[in-house]
Amino acid sequence: MSIRKSAISIALFLIISIGAYTGYWFYARELAAAIIDDWTTQQRAEGYEVTYSAPVFSGYPLLIRAVLDQPSVKRDNFTWRGERLSIESQPWNYRRIRLDIQGKQWVTLAHDLQSFVLTSAKAAIVAKLSSVGSIAEASILFRDLSIAQADNAAISKVAELWLEAVAPTNTPQTHTDNNLSLSLSAVDIVLPDTVAGPFGQDISKLRADVKIKGAIPNIALNEALEAWRRSGGTLDVDWFHIIWGTFDLRAKGTVALDDQARPLGAFSTDIRGHSQALDALVSHAVLKPKTATLAKIGLSLLAKTPPEGGTPVLTLPVTAQDGHLYAGPIKIFELPSLRF
Repeated sequence: MSIRKSAISIALFLIISIGAYTGYWFYARELAAAIIDDWTTQQRAEGYEVTYSAPVFSGYPLLIRAVLDQPSVKRDNFTWRGERLSIESQPWNYRRIRLDIQGKQWVTLAHDLQSFVLTSAKAAIVAKLSSVGSIAEASILFRDLSIAQADNAAISKVAELWLEAVAPTNTPQTHTDNNLSLSLSAVDIVLPDTVAGPFGQDISKLRADVKIKGAIPNIALNEALEAWRRSGGTLDVDWFHIIWGTFDLRAKGTVALDDQARPLGAFSTDIRGHSQALDALVSHAVLKPKTATLAKIGLSLLAKTPPEGGTPVLTLPVTAQDGHLYAGPIKIFELPSLRF
């Protein structure tokens, strides 16, 4: 075969391949549009008000991108709306979807007329769909997140917030079946003045890995929690770590709800900075000075300095029962009923 014929054959092959792929890209784009429509229809059937502008598609050849302006979701007392939402997937892997939330977000809680404005340098969600179209995995990332009331100064900030959720393949049938696995990581949190607590406003690190076990019906929140409690559902905390001011807590344990919907559980913990924590609880009138002094004496005998040196570590059981939180035998504070 001559060089000219070879070149023509290659050119024809490329033209046919590009044409075939272009046709497939448009097919995949229509499939993506159908997924958006199906999701919207499903949410509206479940009682949500979902609105957005008509999607504008782009991204050829490597991506299918749909841009939705003015998206909003509303149900009962909750409303979320944003300025722009970009949805991306790859033509050959439409079950992996990336959502970028661009611009400001507004969250309104109508029952107490609270309205919040969220701004961030980055806000992205990556979701993987199962074979039946439900969300099998999802991760959320915020960077430089700021939360303000209306257009006032920020009331809370987070340098980075990451949340991952993984659903089981099969729907849980018993209280021992896994319902949802959650992993949370956050750094440099600045709490609002109203909820800062005895350890100050700054949480430098927060990490949690938990599993929700037991079926949770898709009904109103209070009724769902009660059904979950009655069926024996638990929250298994595989790992929890918080550095809040000078207080450093690492824990593992299990939590359930008692008959008054109060936390009921037990944890094994390693605590650093327990003496400063007791002083902070006294200054905020959570503990009486005499109780804190006795606790310091007793707990100091149990604290051990690590082999590598540094702050003494207090290994202590922490329990929640009868509406109170206990550190060893010491009653720390009352626990509220989880009614919403």
